[in-house]
Amino acid sequence: MILMLPEHLRSQLFPEQETQHTESPRPTIMDLIHANQVQTMVSRTAAAQFAHTHGLNLIDFNVVQSVISLGQDDATATPGYIARQLSLSASTLTSILERLVRAGYLIRERDSADRRRISIYHTDRSAKLMADFYRHLATQYEAAFENTDDTQVQSHIGFISDLTNANSRVVTEFEKSGENLRSATQGRAALSDQPQAAGGAASQSQAAS
Repeated sequence: MILMLPEHLRSQLFPEQETQHTESPRPTIMDLIHANQVQTMVSRTAAAQFAHTHGLNLIDFNVVQSVISLGQDDATATPGYIARQLSLSASTLTSILERLVRAGYLIRERDSADRRRISIYHTDRSAKLMADFYRHLATQYEAAFENTDDTQVQSHIGFISDLTNANSRVVTEFEKSGENLRSATQGRAALSDQPQAAGGAASQSQAAS
């Protein structure tokens, strides 16, 4: 699968009537962004399918993953940390945590020094869950990188880390701008104010049916 930027996106990013003073991103960078986004969507689908086999939905799985991914040197997970990582509201996260605690995937404890602070910990059950998911991925990753030595794999890990850091800076930009605080209702209202072509309306109608 070659993940090149589709032409309909390319024409929006690189219009023919572009002014000389407009700074354009490099085409190869846009191809990289597109490939990364497609890979993210496929990874998300794989995680969702795996979660379903264990009676979880994707958000449940993401919450468990955000907790268990913290290393020993990292700060303890808190509801605030998880909510920021997954862009969830406090009320939504509370119900998810209650469900995962009851199922034995997470432990929720109040800090003995500060009763207002709640810490979230993973359990043996969630560790086994994540290990099982990683084993499924490992089978395909081993096949994909069969002829790649460990030095090259480490280079790929460094490349992915650079992408992760770049995406994290985008998150920070949205948080600083305040644009991320708009509610879903406001977002839908803004979309409904936009004029819609007949073809687009028909396509949406068919998709909804």
